[in-house]
Amino acid sequence: MNLVRLFLITTLLIIPICAIGQAKPVAPKKSPYIGYEYKGVLPNATLPNGVKHYGGGLIGDIDADPVYGISQLEKGRTKMLWLEVSTGKDSGGITGWHVLDALSFQAMTKSDYLFFAGDPSIFCRRQGTEIVNLVGVGKILRRQAVFRPTKLWIADLKTQKFEPTSVAGVKCEYSEP
Repeated sequence: MNLVRLFLITTLLIIPICAIGQAKPVAPKKSPYIGYEYKGVLPNATLPNGVKHYGGGLIGDIDADPVYGISQLEKGRTKMLWLEVSTGKDSGGITGWHVLDALSFQAMTKSDYLFFAGDPSIFCRRQGTEIVNLVGVGKILRRQAVFRPTKLWIADLKTQKFEPTSVAGVKCEYSEP
């Protein structure tokens, strides 16, 4: 009788554990901004969706059509980087943009610095070679003229995503703009 009871208790404990182990992993939450389209704006303008646009830069072949870019934005206390592709120009010559991917940073401190490819004050290399289309967050050490990245991504134009990359072996210089 005790063996039957032990068997039932063991079975009741093992089944939920097995079920948990086979549960599908939860996919990361997709940014609500992916797929958003807007017309080009001047820096510090607010887009129709309430996001403040701080400007950006072109990446890849800037003479191509379409052209790719990275923009820095903010909504409330959330800072963002958007990987975008141009959608053409309207009759007034204003370029339209389509958001392909987005990175959000909600818990940044005052000492954190967010940068993207083309930032004139940050230059990063891995094993002496420049890392193209790099974006990230880290700390500026002004006296040492160094930027210490804590997280990095590469804007991959083939996948049209921000792909995480290791900070190992990355050396970044900082120069006052």
